[in-house]
Amino acid sequence: MEFLKENAEYFGRKAFEAIKKKPKFVLFFVGQAIQLYVKYILAKELDDYLKTHNLRILFQKPAKIDAKTEKFYDENADIFDLLEEAYITARYLDKEYSVKSAEKALALLEKFKEEFKKWLA
Repeated sequence: MEFLKENAEYFGRKAFEAIKKKPKFVLFFVGQAIQLYVKYILAKELDDYLKTHNLRILFQKPAKIDAKTEKFYDENADIFDLLEEAYITARYLDKEYSVKSAEKALALLEKFKEEFKKWLA
């Protein structure tokens, strides 16, 4: 399941690269990175992961392992809502996001990696 972590890291790098030219892709890439990191955690801890892109659902499963995952989601729900929206709009709609929203998404990714580093090591 290491490929999940490797793919998450790739999307994270791409998110930082996109900040200068396409903020909407920052949100898309951050959403992808976090989805894959959560799936990686689930695969490590439970030997399986959910086949969904819904961040709310993804964060509910690891809450059974550690309650801080649900708290993390709740504290950042506004940004997670943007990430879920960007999952569709970045690919199919002509909607742009602000650099400020992109910066918040990048900060969330870094916060996630710090908060859950014991599982990502």
